Amino acid sequence: MHVLVTEAIFGESDTAVAELRAMGHQVSTCHGDGGMCRAVSEGTGCPLDDSRPVDLVVDVRGFQPDLTAREFGAVCAIRAGVPVALVSTVAHQRACFPAELAHRAWSYSADQLSEACDDVLHGARATF
Repeated sequence: MHVLVTEAIFGESDTAVAELRAMGHQVSTCHGDGGMCRAVSEGTGCPLDDSRPVDLVVDVRGFQPDLTAREFGAVCAIRAGVPVALVSTVAHQRACFPAELAHRAWSYSADQLSEACDDVLHGARATF
């Protein structure tokens, strides 16, 4: 599965990226090492525009109520018809929904990352 990862705050997704790779998933990120969106970075491009289709976008976020600029990849994914999983940075506590993503994404806790991938693989959460 090709998973695109974005995050609310720089560095919040590091653990999720490592876990997804350990699960055997192909992982791309919305931002390069310098924190710039890949779509506007010189010499790169948005993974959503790549020839390898993205199956799931994972947006790693704490409990801030508002969508941050670093999470715009989740909005891009929704526009592209790609499922979005909001994954919290904390085990046993689901990520909160910013108003912009309500009814457009699913919420998981940090320890449910594998479940988010399984839901998409098995079509359990592919549509609303």
